Order: sequence, then structure tokens, then C-alpha cells
Amino acid sequence: MSQVVSAQNSNNTPQPAGSGGDDQATRLRELVNSLEQSGPTPEIDPNDRRFTPPVRRIPIVAIASGKGGVGKTTTSVNLSIALAKHNRRAVLLDADLGLANADVLCGLMPKARLESAVSDGEGFSLEDLAIDAPGGFRLIPGSVGIGRVGELDDAERRVLLSRLNDLHEMNDVIMIDTSAGLGPSVTAFIDAADACLIVVTPEPTSIADAYALIKVLVTQQQEQEGNARIPTLALIVNQAVNEKEANAVHTRISGVCDRFLGYSLPMIGYIRKDKKVVKAIKARSPYMIESPKCNASRDMAELAASMIDWLNIEGRASASPRRRLFGR
Repeated sequence: MSQVVSAQNSNNTPQPAGSGGDDQATRLRELVNSLEQSGPTPEIDPNDRRFTPPVRRIPIVAIASGKGGVGKTTTSVNLSIALAKHNRRAVLLDADLGLANADVLCGLMPKARLESAVSDGEGFSLEDLAIDAPGGFRLIPGSVGIGRVGELDDAERRVLLSRLNDLHEMNDVIMIDTSAGLGPSVTAFIDAADACLIVVTPEPTSIADAYALIKVLVTQQQEQEGNARIPTLALIVNQAVNEKEANAVHTRISGVCDRFLGYSLPMIGYIRKDKKVVKAIKARSPYMIESPKCNASRDMAELAASMIDWLNIEGRASASPRRRLFGR
């Protein structure tokens, strides 16, 4: 069994890690500047280490879904672990605003969360908020039970997008677990990414909602006559019975995308339906750790390998000691 990224047109080909640093920096600046009409931006000290240009640009990967309940966060957590097992330093930003639960899936009890990075009083960097998570990756816990964080205002989005730069120096890849659907904050995170992995299940409602999400992203670019940049999109089929079903889901979605949007959508991998996944969730432990040899874990390991090749995610031979301010 193998998982490879399906053929795609040249417009969808990602740039290798490190080769698109200037483009990535320019894109983040454009995203921040595009929000300036809504109000004043909080002052940023150019000497503040949180806004010091990073030594090396690394890939930013958003993980999204058209609807909730498809295993997006579970996929984000276990994919981050799989990348760590491939000796890539992954940091996962839980940006499922207001409903974040990646820390719960990892059995963690964080002392500080994402709102600390945008609050006027504290303004921690994202690197400050990152905590060690099971399996070798680091997690920036999202916010839960706070109504106003369910959707950031424009000024807060500007700050948060700027602070993605905090994460480049100490990591090899930045993962962003977005909210389900396509609200303004989700769009901002996806626009800031180099690639967007869309999680879908074989259920008809999931397929329909995934296509709706893809249509919005592709149409957004087409309506702006190519001036707007969307990340490279790819599909992850979750909870598939087998490879045949995963390929059928991909064929169905990619066929519609090609016919009506003129967009070739690759599938980067699939995860088979596995009882061990449910067992791990109940145990508040990622299945890559709880059952490393189960079908889902094997599929995830292959998916991570495909992603590393696809985005040319470079590892590092040695890592500098990380400062840990928050933990359990």
C-alpha cells in the first residue's frame, strides 16, 4: 500500500521549503496590510525578539474541513507526531477558535492559551506558548469556552498572523488546525499557508461540504484575476474502509473540481477506519502513541512521508535547547 500525491497542474505545485522565503514573508505582510482598514494596529517594537526576522522560512500547512466531526483535529495531532517520528520538528497551532481541543486529545493541561498571544495585557509570543506534547511535537493550545475568541477581530488577526514569524527559527514545519467551515479567521490562516490539507470522510455530507470549501478558495483566486494567492490544496480521506474507497472519494471530488473549477486536486493520503482510533481518543492519547502499529498509524506514517517529499520539509541534524515557559 502506498500513498502518493496525485498528478497536479503546474499552478498547484508547491515551492520547496526554504526556496520561497521572500514570497512567504511578502504574503504575510500583504495579509496583515489587507486588514488595516478596520482599525489601528497594536504597536510593535521592531527590537522585540518576537518580530525579529527568522533565520530560515519553513512551510506553513493549514488543516481544514468543510464540516466538523470528520477527524480534523485528530488528524492534525497524529500527523504532527508522524512528522516528529520522521525527525521533523513540528509545531501545531490549535486555531480552532473557541472550540479547541488538541490539548485534550494529548492529555495536556496547559496553563496559557492562544488568547495570550493577542491580548493587550500580556502579548506572549507563539513560541512562548508552545508546550511539549506526546510524540515529540509541540502544541500551541487554542482557546476554549470563550465566546469572543470564537472569531478574532481584524486587529487580533493582524497580530496573530505577524506572530507566525515567531515559529520559524525553532521548527521545521508549522501546522495550523483551523476551525471547520470558512469564517474570516479560517480564511486568514489558509491564506497564510503554503499548503492546505482538506480532511474529508466518505460520507456524502462531508464530500459536499469539502467541495464547497474548495470552491470558495479557488473561486476567490479566480475572481481576483490571479492576484490573490491560495495555497496548494490537497485531500486527506479519513475513515476510509480501504484504499479503494479512499480513491473513489478522491476521484469524485477531484472530478467535480476539474469539471467546474478547472482545478486539479491531489490526494496526499488516506487514513483507514480503525477501532483503535476511538479507543485512543477515549484514553486522551494520540493513536500514533497508543497503537503505533494499527492500520491508522501505519497510514499516517505514510501520509507524513508523502507530505515531507511533497513540500520538501527539511530536518535539522541538531536542535538548540528550547525554552519552556508553560507546561503541565
